[in-house]
Amino acid sequence: MYNINNCISPKQVITIFNILRDIGINTTHKGSKYLNKAIQLLLTQNNDIVVIENVYFAIANYYGNISAKQVKNSIAYALNSRIEEKTIRNFKKIFNFEYDPYYFINKTLIEEICRIVEEF
Repeated sequence: MYNINNCISPKQVITIFNILRDIGINTTHKGSKYLNKAIQLLLTQNNDIVVIENVYFAIANYYGNISAKQVKNSIAYALNSRIEEKTIRNFKKIFNFEYDPYYFINKTLIEEICRIVEEF
């Protein structure tokens, strides 16, 4: 199980926020906040295998008034309502490979952003 209370550095928090914003995600949306929290959570783990349902469950328990399914759906909504032009324009600069909408699936994007933030 995941411990959501582990901390990451302030620089990593800012990096996550900037990546989300640069790929066209509205960072004020609650799904974006859950996405940010999921990335932070995985950065504190030493596990190469991600069980995304456990991440949703940990976030739901952290906030207390939502279900894991609501976390999943809110993240998916945030990803699907992004500004597509901004995503396409900045994707290669951030991820260092060509844009592909496949990467805007909850688990895939979370893992890719974790990979980027770990490099900092």
